[in-house]
Order: sequence, then C-alpha cells, then structure tokens
Amino acid sequence: MSLTPAAPDGRPAISVGMLGYGFMGKAHSNALKTLPYMFWPDGPQVDLRAIAGRSEVKVSEAATRYGWANYTTDWRDLVNDPEITVFDNVGPDQTHFEPTLAAVKAGKHAICEKPLALTVAEAVELERAAAAAGVKSLTCFNYRFVPAVRLAHDMITNGDLGEIYSATFRYAQDWRTDPTAELGSWAGALSIIGCHAVDQARYLVGEIDSVSALLTNPVTTAERGEPIDTMSALAQLQSGAPVTIAATLVAPGRKNMLGWEINGSKGSLTWDLEHLNLLRVYRRTGGPLDGFADVIVCEENHPLTKAWWPSGHVLGWEHSHINMLAHFLDAVVNDGDIAPHAATFSDGAAAARVAEAITRAAATGTRTTIASVS
Repeated sequence: MSLTPAAPDGRPAISVGMLGYGFMGKAHSNALKTLPYMFWPDGPQVDLRAIAGRSEVKVSEAATRYGWANYTTDWRDLVNDPEITVFDNVGPDQTHFEPTLAAVKAGKHAICEKPLALTVAEAVELERAAAAAGVKSLTCFNYRFVPAVRLAHDMITNGDLGEIYSATFRYAQDWRTDPTAELGSWAGALSIIGCHAVDQARYLVGEIDSVSALLTNPVTTAERGEPIDTMSALAQLQSGAPVTIAATLVAPGRKNMLGWEINGSKGSLTWDLEHLNLLRVYRRTGGPLDGFADVIVCEENHPLTKAWWPSGHVLGWEHSHINMLAHFLDAVVNDGDIAPHAATFSDGAAAARVAEAITRAAATGTRTTIASVS
C-alpha cells in the first residue's frame, strides 16, 4: 500500500512578525505553532513570517529553533513588511512603546507584553493610536485565560458570589532574595509582576477607585541600586469594597505564586497559579458538609477546555498563552471582539494608571484616586 499525501490546510493563514526571542519569545512561538492544530478546524493557520532581535547570533538561532521563516536585527523590517498582519512585541519592557506604536500606525494588529508601556502617557498614546488606526490590540495579561480564572469570572458575573465584600490579590516570587544575584531587570515588583495582580483584580471584581500603598526594598545594595522588591496596596473598588493588592520578588520558596481570594455575600472563591487547575469554591449550604469544595477545572463543560484533552487531563502555564493568542487571532480573522475576556490596550492603559496611583500613594503617604492619574 502506497502512502497518500495529506490534504493541504485550506484555512487562510495570518502572518505574524515578532520582536523578542527570550523567555516570552519562546512562549509565544510555542503558542503560535500549537494553536492552529489544537483549535482545528475553527482556529486560523499561522505564518511565522519573521522574528526580530538585537543579537544576530541569538535571533538567527531563535528563528531556526522556533520555526520562523526569516529573522532581522531591526524591528522596523517587521513594521515595513506588507505581508505581516500581526505585530507581536515580546521584547524587554523598554522596547514596548516605540516599536508597537510604529506597528499600529502602519496598520498592524498589535500584541504587546505587559506592562504595555513605561509611563501612563505612553500607554494612553498606544491605546489611542490603536483606536485611531482601527486595529485589534492585546495586552498580554495571560492569566485571564487560565480556565479556573475564567470560571471564577463567569461565576462572579452571573452573581453566584452575590455582592463582593472584599478580595485579596498577591503575586510572589523569590529570585531577588539573594542580594548578590544579578537583578535581571531594572524594574521593581510592581512593574514586573504586580501589574498581573492589578489586572486580575480589575478583571474579576471591577474597577479600582483609589489606593493607599507602601513600596519597600528589603534586599538592596549600592551596586543594585533601589529596585522596589515589595509592593502592598489597599484599594477601594468603585463599588466601595476593599481590595488588597500585593507583589514581592523576595518571598523565599515562592517561584511563581499568583493567588487570590474573593469573598461575597453568597460565597467565596480562592485560586493560585501554583495549583492552576484548582478552583476552591465555597457556597453556604448550612448542611454538615458546609465548606470549601475543590473543583478541578478540566471538564468539557468548563470554559477554555474544549480545544484540549479529555476530562480530568490538566493544563499548564503555557496553555494560558495559547488560549489567549488563539482568541486574539480568531478576532483578527473574523473581526470579533477582544474584550471583555482579553485585555486590550485600554486595559493595559488602565493597569498603568493603577500602578502610577500606587507609586504616587506610596511616595506621598496619601490615598490617591485613579481618576487623578493622567
């Protein structure tokens, strides 16, 4: 029996150009290569047209390793390429603004890693530029696309928790615990990971009205400068409910622990990234088994699971990126909505305003409203 050639993939391909080849470049390359066959047949085909980065040695290696057709050391080549429909910026924070703005003004749909920009003014300019150009935009708050987080969002939106009384959001890592270790980044906990905690709060319990805050440097040396290693904020939602938001890079043993607890008039939810498939749910019953129930969010009737494995087969960190980029590219191909589940540049700008309010509140020792930040 002779072999029969496979039929060609007849789906339209969307061409992507990516800036950045490091940790997040690896994550996004994996997502872009995986989503066409996991979201078959409705998901788009993806053309990995070109990758850009500063080091020719590193970017050429990344192109070969991750399957990109071309590479360049000048991100402008991606912006100027008429074949590229989507510009994906996973470069360092300092490179988010200028290349992404140029891509948007060139009519590219744009993806940008968090934080969207280094200042509120830059984030707002990107937000407005995307709106003016009529392009789709995505700020990569990928934890919105963990199935357990989406299920929590749906439960809260449906009123299953009733009125939100209070909530706590915390992101903890430990890689700055050693005072002799290299910084790895000029930025502090608020910018590096705290913005994820801010976005989880906005996505799950609503807009923040005002904040009081404390920023500290428990681990520092003259050579290191003064990176902010910990951030703690007491926020008030527009609904009036209190919310605590915290981030730290000096929590020994916590490698990547984003977690939260949300309390409402009808029940509570708790979740953390170190057990990302598990959502703990409390709904008052009054019976002898009244207590938290552990829900493994891997069933076919759970959100964001249908493209994946049979019931009970767990997902990992990388799946949040695949789910997120699949959602975005589907919206590009079919002119769908990015919001409310994915974060647009408007959400990126909103997170930047909250971060700036936290910084001002810590500097002045006074409660700062988000509305006062421009």
